[in-house]
Amino acid sequence: MDDKVKIRLLLNILDEVTSRFDELFELKEKLLEETNYKATHDLLTGLYNREAFEKNIDSFFESKSFALAFIDLDNFKYVNDTFGHDKGDEILFKTSKIMRENLKGMDLIGRIGGDEFVMAIKDCNNICAEHILNIIEDEIKTRFKLYEVSASMGGVIYPDDGDNYKELLKKADEKMYQVKENGKGRVMI
Repeated sequence: MDDKVKIRLLLNILDEVTSRFDELFELKEKLLEETNYKATHDLLTGLYNREAFEKNIDSFFESKSFALAFIDLDNFKYVNDTFGHDKGDEILFKTSKIMRENLKGMDLIGRIGGDEFVMAIKDCNNICAEHILNIIEDEIKTRFKLYEVSASMGGVIYPDDGDNYKELLKKADEKMYQVKENGKGRVMI
């Protein structure tokens, strides 16, 4: 075999090895992205999970104000028990879609429990928060009327109601429970 043929053969082998390496590298990057997504998002709704929400909320404290809301779906256990978990999953997914459609891209939404959600709305005072949350609550109540699902929502405003996430979340949760105790399906800021 002459030198030109050997060189050509070696170059072909090198091209094949390089091509396979590139494929493996792309696969590794894709798997890393998928793993990161699964670690930070709720797989049913696509929203942030509790841990990722808590990490991302830190940037909100740099703004002048924001609203933090705690949302709990009313009568959700009834849906799962009566219509099955597939219907419950569908309602959770559609609820997350309703929330996303009514917030701006820079806002933050997370699913932090079975039928519990939390959202942060940047540059939003109590009037703004009440308006947005009422729209979301009305849409949930209307969309899932057949299943008697509504949403009880408690909201607070930074910095008026607290200066850290845990304090704000606790107060929003307390307001949400006040709504549940007084008839459900409403918003309290």
